[in-house]
Amino acid sequence: MSVFKTFEEDLVKAEEEKRRLEEEEKNKLEEQQKILSENVASEDKGKEVVTEPHPLVLVLQEQLEAQKIELEKIKEDIRNHTEGQEHVIKTQEDISSKLNAILAHLSRQP
Repeated sequence: MSVFKTFEEDLVKAEEEKRRLEEEEKNKLEEQQKILSENVASEDKGKEVVTEPHPLVLVLQEQLEAQKIELEKIKEDIRNHTEGQEHVIKTQEDISSKLNAILAHLSRQP
């Protein structure tokens, strides 16, 4: 049973680390997008209003969207993995319980 608890703890730690890294990457991209937007705005002072975003902003938006999609896939994979592990743990507990019952029954017989 402790092996499963250790595995679960490791899984939770890995999930938290992955979320932290993804959040850092997301924040970094958003910061870059903000800086680029500010740079574009400062370049355009006194000029006509730009109706289309800067190409680098578009690239960053596409990257951010791709990361969001990837994050959703990862979350789904983690959910599926967690459900599978819960099933394995329950099966292991059922087997352990049955084996204990068999051993108790055998130990009562002469």
